[in-house]
Amino acid sequence: MQFSGLKRKKLSLIGDHRGASYPHSLQFYLQPPSENISLAEFENLAVERLKLLKIVENLGVSYVKGSEQYQSKLENEIRKLKFSYRESSEDEFEARRKDHISHFILRLAYCQSEDLRRWLIQQEMDLFRFRFSILPPDKVQGFLKDSHLQFETVRVF
Repeated sequence: MQFSGLKRKKLSLIGDHRGASYPHSLQFYLQPPSENISLAEFENLAVERLKLLKIVENLGVSYVKGSEQYQSKLENEIRKLKFSYRESSEDEFEARRKDHISHFILRLAYCQSEDLRRWLIQQEMDLFRFRFSILPPDKVQGFLKDSHLQFETVRVF
């Protein structure tokens, strides 16, 4: 009986922690993940992130980055792979967790050479640029504030 009470408390703490862990669909990946995962999940996350970044690379070659075709095709592919890319009403925790952990896995794997690092950085920047471009203005301000980035809106006439 004592074990079930402990589980309930643990689950409620996890539930409270879930929203605080990933407040936005966009991340700077400042803190590495601190949870334990299985080797199978580790491998699966690495493969899926690599697929995503290869898609980002291929679409960047096939289409003009930022064009409507590029944006729509990339959005469809991200949705298929179940990565976080836009604020939604559905449970985003798992998609954001997957995004966070898989980023750091590939960061470890791709630090072996300068060419691999450059490739990873370029694809991650393109992915970040896409995610940032589709954020609604209020979410952009929230992301900038939570990231401790101070910017003022400048209107060009």
